[in-house]
Amino acid sequence: MRPRALHPLSVITALLLACGSGSGAGDPDPGQPDGNLPLDAGPEIDDSGIDDPGDGAPPDTAGAEDIAVQEPETIWFVHRQPKELQGLATGQFARPALEYPPIPVDPRFRHALSFQMTPMMPPLRRGAPSHGPLILYGDDRETLVFSPADHFFESLVWLDGDRIRYGVAGEIDTLPRDFTHRFVMVRGHGIEATIAAWGDLLRQEHGRARADRYADAGVATLGYWTDNGAAYYYTTAPGLNEEETLIQVKADADARGIPLGYLQLDSWWYFKDPGSGLLAGGLIEWQPRPEMFPQGLKAFQQRLGLPLVTHNRWFALNNAYRDRYDFVEGRSMSFPTSGDLFDEFLEDARSWGAITYEQDWLITQYWGVPWLREAPGRAAGWMGWIDKAASARGLSVQICMPGPGHLLDALDRPATVTVRTSADHMTPFAKEAFWPAFHIVNLVADAVGLLPFKDNFLTREFRAEGEALISALSAGMVGIGDPIREADPDLILRTCRKDGVLLKPDRPALPLDFTFLPGQRPYAVRTWSDRGDLGRWTYLAAFHLALDHPERTDEDRMWSLLIYDGLPLDDMYLLPDQVTDWHVDLREDLGIVGPVVAWDWRGGTATVVQDRLDIPPAEGFADHAYLVLAPVLPNEMALIGETAKFVTLADRRFTDIEVLPDAIVVTLAGMPGEDVDLRAFDFRAGRLVAPVTARIGPDGTARATLSR
Repeated sequence: MRPRALHPLSVITALLLACGSGSGAGDPDPGQPDGNLPLDAGPEIDDSGIDDPGDGAPPDTAGAEDIAVQEPETIWFVHRQPKELQGLATGQFARPALEYPPIPVDPRFRHALSFQMTPMMPPLRRGAPSHGPLILYGDDRETLVFSPADHFFESLVWLDGDRIRYGVAGEIDTLPRDFTHRFVMVRGHGIEATIAAWGDLLRQEHGRARADRYADAGVATLGYWTDNGAAYYYTTAPGLNEEETLIQVKADADARGIPLGYLQLDSWWYFKDPGSGLLAGGLIEWQPRPEMFPQGLKAFQQRLGLPLVTHNRWFALNNAYRDRYDFVEGRSMSFPTSGDLFDEFLEDARSWGAITYEQDWLITQYWGVPWLREAPGRAAGWMGWIDKAASARGLSVQICMPGPGHLLDALDRPATVTVRTSADHMTPFAKEAFWPAFHIVNLVADAVGLLPFKDNFLTREFRAEGEALISALSAGMVGIGDPIREADPDLILRTCRKDGVLLKPDRPALPLDFTFLPGQRPYAVRTWSDRGDLGRWTYLAAFHLALDHPERTDEDRMWSLLIYDGLPLDDMYLLPDQVTDWHVDLREDLGIVGPVVAWDWRGGTATVVQDRLDIPPAEGFADHAYLVLAPVLPNEMALIGETAKFVTLADRRFTDIEVLPDAIVVTLAGMPGEDVDLRAFDFRAGRLVAPVTARIGPDGTARATLSR
């Protein structure tokens, strides 16, 4: 039981970790509407009427309890309604049905970060109304994170000048007796570090373990995807139907040493509404179309020899299930009012050989079905139905096109392992519109214990190596989508072993704090492999995404606007006009104290660095530099690891490391017959030692020694 100090909110100003009564917190005016992704059918968040009292009488909250629970670096805000409240709805999400006392914010926290209520929850540099979290930080990187701690879909959080305002979302009409609503504020130094501490706290509160990076074949191995941007999204190879096309994909991969571990089937394979308009194509029946799979999905999966990831979307107004299940309707879609249908879906998925159920169009359904927003527990119940049905059958869940509430709700969904946190990879242009948003949203995904998915990529597209690197460093799924005979095996095998097992860092790569402040440095992310007492191997990638770069094209600019429905990138995150400063402060930016060996992954050179690292500049637009920072071991050597792979010291490759006076002995895992190229550095002599190539033996292991 953690220590608690209870206080009425009337004295909260004296308690606040962010105490102060000045003005000026927050970035732009919070009175402007959010942007939306093109495929979002949800409304813009109109917060212009937040303070409109409306026509009805204010709710009778006599006897309500509003208390603050203070702990070191944390304050809990607890609100209880002792009696049932009815008639609360204001008709607008952003005009609260019930508002709690506002929280003053010290003006030092003058930068804001929130997440849009649109697909994949892109970041926003202001405190717009949302389910949370709201992140505030100063120029000194002191940070506050504020969010609900429960009832996530019922929560409303926004920044209003120098106050955090919060309460119950405006379309909730009734609250039950003894409804208790908790929020939490965490303060710390460092943007990434404070978000991580906030996530640790919420995961502890909800009993949520971090998703296992190797939970099933979907996250453990290389996959082939057929979603938007992939070669066979709503199309086939010439002269072949869908089944034969995918059989040829697998045959081609086998012939060229591309070790696929699963295959994803996107929305093209089941029966959908043939109507027109943005939200045409709703689900009619979640069964394979016979012209695509003549013998059904089970027979196809057995012929293919790979497990499946199966996609699903929203329900059409008229669908094949309405005669057996109760439904409610929105303007363009319908929705079942119990979880029985999801049991049917997940049982079908299991019988077809699926390992993961991908539920897509989440925030669109949240906006498209008012029933989900009108009473506590309905949206959470929906996600619980999916999670329970998947858990009962041993399947995992990927959530796709989520809003902020879906990520927070995943704290209670143990079967939910992965989340799509980037816009559809529908174009090779505009890396500046995809890569930063992906990593910023991953701050929240990682904090709540989910593994992010970047989406598919094509291995011969513009900056394909950057796409592959980002995928590998995400610690989540890696999915390719190339046409038959066009995938690049050499690039693919930088992400995995020859048996398809992904070589991952310990955690998803996340942006460095300096990317949230004005400057002229590259967009940089880092992750790591920890080896206990031996230290931490840091993986640092820096991307040249200067907005005024001469190689940035009109197509890049066009797609940057189209992807976010005209919202300028500057409204979402900071990118420099020019990149002129390629340095990193090892202690301040990476938390590294003392000398390390910096391996330039692309240049193939190693140097000793301390305190300051000057990254080799990547001059081309959307090009990157990539370095591995290896600790100096007790024998004054540094193990760089497997230099042909992006993650050079992955735990699924290196099962043991022994440090001898003049050598390093490693035990390796992999596919029998696979060669592993190893490098190490002699810190005492200031040079690389002779490279060693180890061959994995028949038992799937090998030992190798790197000596001075």
